[in-house]
Amino acid sequence: MIRLPVIIFRSRAAQPASDPVMFLTGGPGNSALTGQRSGKSNPFLDARDQVLLEPRGARLSQPALECPEINALKGEIGAGRLRAGAGQAALSAAAGACRTRLEDAGADLNGYNSAEAADDIEDLRVALGYPQLNLYALSYGTRLALTVARRHPASVRAMVLDSALPPEVNYDETASANTWRALNAVFDGCAVDPVCAAAWPNPRADFQALVAKADSERLPFGLADPSIDARGAEVVQAVGMALQNPRLIPLIPRAVGGALAGRYEEMAGWITQGQGLSNFTWGLRLSVWCSEEAPFQNADRVRAQTSADYGLGGMDARAASPAMCEAWNIAPAPAVENEAVRSDVPTLILAGEFDPSTPPQWGQRVLVNMPKAFFVQMPGLSHGASFNACGGRMAFDFINDPGAPPVMTCVAKLPGADFAASATEPAT
Repeated sequence: MIRLPVIIFRSRAAQPASDPVMFLTGGPGNSALTGQRSGKSNPFLDARDQVLLEPRGARLSQPALECPEINALKGEIGAGRLRAGAGQAALSAAAGACRTRLEDAGADLNGYNSAEAADDIEDLRVALGYPQLNLYALSYGTRLALTVARRHPASVRAMVLDSALPPEVNYDETASANTWRALNAVFDGCAVDPVCAAAWPNPRADFQALVAKADSERLPFGLADPSIDARGAEVVQAVGMALQNPRLIPLIPRAVGGALAGRYEEMAGWITQGQGLSNFTWGLRLSVWCSEEAPFQNADRVRAQTSADYGLGGMDARAASPAMCEAWNIAPAPAVENEAVRSDVPTLILAGEFDPSTPPQWGQRVLVNMPKAFFVQMPGLSHGASFNACGGRMAFDFINDPGAPPVMTCVAKLPGADFAASATEPAT
């Protein structure tokens, strides 16, 4: 028996629309229920109910496929205390130990995947008596939303896909390339801003030099936790954290160039912010990823993503390594789970200009097979492009009227990344 908690936020409308909105969280491995909001801060309740369903295997479900041994190791790896082959071997062993423990407790790890989760959503819709659902999805949640649209097309009225992860892309084969795409967008943005370019004439070379320097010597970052071994991977990890934050993106040239010149305070703060245990429910992540992604990817290309040849200090941006999936040892999904979804469901696709995880091109490719889809790139933003006033308004308006093209007024007013900020001194 799998038990999945549900939250229903009731609409404020006197006569709510019959089709609620359901938010599908990212991951896989995140909880859909924690941190969600009701009340005046949730605009969707002005017109319709919002329904939240905890994914099977996630933190608040029973059973929860928690792997605390992996979470702890991810913290050690993130702090540089466990590196390269030793870290990968430890993660693989931890995955095997977690798998054994969960199976001994009765969990069928082959039963946790996007197809099963999509059917859970359909079962809930039927049980609650809603004729259709509107799906508002983030990151991995967009893959799940597309799976619902493929398996239960008549049940989906409209979709908003934020930071799209189409099922046919090979995420782990391109983790380093996606990081570099976002970094190059930053470096090019600085180059065309006269103020930033005057202060940092070659931010790309500065970044490469800083990573190489950190790999060759332990730089005096002055971290409060002296056990953090901040080498190249940790510098890249810190910059990767900044790439997720629109407020920090314009400051990347300054933080990198300053550290290269011996002013470590800003970069040290970013390194510190990037520390902590992983908060994923790793058993769920591995069951989904190792059945739906790993069997369809080139394992050699996936392994190569941590190579120093990429100039990223060996940082690991993959969702799961081939070794972890080998230890998890579950059955591969049917081939359809790696195929593009074809659908007539009206869909709004939002992408952040600087997203290092799900590049805008992935959102654009969804348009090929979805004739009623619209794509909008949000300037200056990153992963989670709708989590701002403009994106939220567009999502709300689209779900209210999915037959109308999105109004781009607020997008045109977005300021984008102000790289001139990199020419100012950091606050102390």
